[in-house]
Amino acid sequence: MKLLLILSLVVTAAALTSCSESAASPSTEHTTAPENGAQFKDGKGVALTALMAQSISLQTAEVQEEKIAPAFTINVQAMQRGTEASGWLTADQAARVQPGMEVGLGTAKGSVLRIEKAAYATLGDFEVTVQTAAPIEPGSAINATFRFPAGDAVTAIPANALLTTAEGTFVYAKNDEFFLRTPVKVGARSGDHVEITDGLYTGDEIVTTPVMSLWLAELQVLRGGKACTCGH
Repeated sequence: MKLLLILSLVVTAAALTSCSESAASPSTEHTTAPENGAQFKDGKGVALTALMAQSISLQTAEVQEEKIAPAFTINVQAMQRGTEASGWLTADQAARVQPGMEVGLGTAKGSVLRIEKAAYATLGDFEVTVQTAAPIEPGSAINATFRFPAGDAVTAIPANALLTTAEGTFVYAKNDEFFLRTPVKVGARSGDHVEITDGLYTGDEIVTTPVMSLWLAELQVLRGGKACTCGH
């Protein structure tokens, strides 16, 4: 039953991608009748029957404060045989990185050799060169991970609670018996947690899994099982 439900939702969502208008942004206030175990109400969100919630293994948790130790990974590449490899940083990333700091290079370690603003690249891009412990072959690509110490505790949620769509980044926040798709702004990431800088407060209850299934259920209910309303 669970497999059939998920497949039904996936097929509906795939059809929705051909529509030019947003499938999850209704323009008029309405409440849908329960369909396939889900119901939608403007301003409230999507509600599931107990059977559907159980079938998709819905789980929720309270938003907590966590100490986030930020980290990010980029790809660096060696242009010639030697102990240097280069990659690209955004302006925000470059502001954190300093020459001499340790960097993880796959299963080995290295260090940041230099950072240079690239005059010929997209505005705000910086080239970072790292030094490896042993020579690497030209064209070799390595994942370089930059890690930073944890700061003060911040509002944070499990990374798998985030829903990223063409409309932005969201979470499903509990709203009485409904789950409301709520826009959020994210900050630092650390392992399986991510900082939330706007949109949630400590103590809010959110869906942690499976957010994609909940979103597909919302899309299906809004369209009443129809692929779209854009003339085809």
